[in-house]
Amino acid sequence: MSKERKLLKVICFLYVLDAIACLAFGGLVLAGAGTLSASDVAIVGGYEFPLLPWAAAFGVWGIVSGVFYLIYAGAGIRGANTPRKIGPFRVMSLIAVIFAVVGMLLGVAMDGVGAQSVTYVVSIVFAIACLVLSGKIKEQAER
Repeated sequence: MSKERKLLKVICFLYVLDAIACLAFGGLVLAGAGTLSASDVAIVGGYEFPLLPWAAAFGVWGIVSGVFYLIYAGAGIRGANTPRKIGPFRVMSLIAVIFAVVGMLLGVAMDGVGAQSVTYVVSIVFAIACLVLSGKIKEQAER
């Protein structure tokens, strides 16, 4: 097994942990959104934003991304084990980059920029690394 395949497998196992965290936090945010009233607002830059739709969107996004990351990690592990089957994972890697960027935008909109912003950057870096590694694995499989 090449070093690219090993590294991809390690990143995909980390994505399983990320998926579990996304599912848990998405569920917690949705549960917490039930305690908000329609009149609860956040004031950002002098503008009032209703919290309930933002919290619901963020919670749903967490659950959707968690399910996607579980499927994504499975496809990556499968592609690392059998390089001929890396094709679908490459497409999913591009989608994972988009998911990470949208998640970062939602997180910054909800919480602002803070210490948790590192997790958004890590998600984007992992998704880009998977995209690059899958390209190298595809090249190896075509030899």
